[in-house]
Amino acid sequence: MKQSAQVLRSVSPGYVEVKVRRASACASAHNCGSCDHCSMMENAPEIVVVAQDSIGAGPGDTVTVETATAGVLGAAAVLYLTPLLLFFVGYFLGSALGWAEGAAIALGGGGFVLGLLAAYALDRYRRKNQITFRVTAIQS
Repeated sequence: MKQSAQVLRSVSPGYVEVKVRRASACASAHNCGSCDHCSMMENAPEIVVVAQDSIGAGPGDTVTVETATAGVLGAAAVLYLTPLLLFFVGYFLGSALGWAEGAAIALGGGGFVLGLLAAYALDRYRRKNQITFRVTAIQS
C-alpha cells in the first residue's frame, strides 16, 4: 500500500519518523468523494511511525511510503473472520454431537472467544514484528 507522508525528523541513519494519515479502505479504488466511508476518512487521525529511508529524505519533506499489503490483509482476516468462523464451527460441532441448541450456541460462543484471543495474540506478535514502512520517493 502506498501513501503520502510528511517527514518529521531523522531518528537514526537510514530511519525517519513520518506522519501518515490513515487511508480509507476504498482510497485506492476511487477518488470520487461520494462514498460515505471515504468522506468520513477525510478527518481520519494521523499516525506517527518510523520508516526505513534509503533515499535521504529530510525533515519537512513530503514522501511516498510503502507498506507490505499482505501483512495488513492477513491481520484483518484474522481479526474479522476467525472469531466468526470459530463461532460457526463450534455451533455445528455441538449440533453434530447431538447437544441441545443452547449448548451448541454456548460452544459457538466459546469458539468466538477463542477467535478473539487469537486476534489478541496476533496483535501482541505484530507489536514485536511491526508492519514496516519504507520511504520510496520524495514528492517535495
